[in-house]
Amino acid sequence: MEWFKPYEHELLEVFAECRIRIDGFLPPLNDIGLQYMRKFDVFQQGSAKNYICYLLPFWMKDQTSLSPDVYRSLSAANIFGMLYFFIQDDIMDTHPKDSIPGMWKHQLVLANLLYTEFIHIYLDFFPSHHPFWSYFRSYIQDWSEGVIHESQHNYFHHNPIHISKKAAPVKLGSTAVLLLADRHDLVEEAADLLNNVLLTLQMMDDWADYEQDLADGSYNCLLSLIQSVNNLPHNYRLNTEEVQRAIYLYEVLDSYADIASATHSRILNSSLNAPHVISFHKALLDELLIEAEHIKNGRKMLERGGLNYYLSILSKI
Repeated sequence: MEWFKPYEHELLEVFAECRIRIDGFLPPLNDIGLQYMRKFDVFQQGSAKNYICYLLPFWMKDQTSLSPDVYRSLSAANIFGMLYFFIQDDIMDTHPKDSIPGMWKHQLVLANLLYTEFIHIYLDFFPSHHPFWSYFRSYIQDWSEGVIHESQHNYFHHNPIHISKKAAPVKLGSTAVLLLADRHDLVEEAADLLNNVLLTLQMMDDWADYEQDLADGSYNCLLSLIQSVNNLPHNYRLNTEEVQRAIYLYEVLDSYADIASATHSRILNSSLNAPHVISFHKALLDELLIEAEHIKNGRKMLERGGLNYYLSILSKI
């Protein structure tokens, strides 16, 4: 992972600084905050690895030359912002019957403390009248629209790039670096590049989560594609059998991967010098292609009368 290894030591410092700040929160929010952060700490085994959230400021080094402290500070800001928005997602996605009594209170208060850290770091670099805050408002507006309209407008079917709206605040990591380096001319180009990366990243998340999203009735790119290829109305509720048939019999993941491949072609056409961003997207694409090929190979073995193969799969369950 050439897009991760060069910055591993710096990320160790960034996460250490974030832990110090969260540890200073009012008890018990400090402990709750540290526990929550461990779920996303790249150095914790079994954690969710949201690499782009931590690494994007460092990936802009190819276009900029700032103090190492600046990149680390902006990475920390993105971590606090990531935790804040993930708490919002958790609250919105948790059904009232599944929530722990009183937990929402801790979540909301913790989220506001994290948001304060998030904003405080940016205010150290950008006074209130700086153009940065116009981008900030724009990205928050995009996030709001993505959360509210993603399912209603069926983004993945009608305009897939809009899927990136829900992750728009991630782009603060590149925009802040470029503005501090006086490269205002590259902000929009970087944002366009990242919109494509964030689209594929959401597609990967939706492939991993499609079973849970199917059960919850949550919007999901893969499920949207299955509805589309079967000419089903947007409000049609797929069942498990229909989804499994589409994936394992009709190989819909091939079409899904084709969309990510087309996205990679657009990324390669960008004139922005961002090799780590491109490499990261290629890793996402390769993972999806491997998944699609694995399903295809399994199906071919079954078509060749692979009863033993089928039984071997059952024995592993």
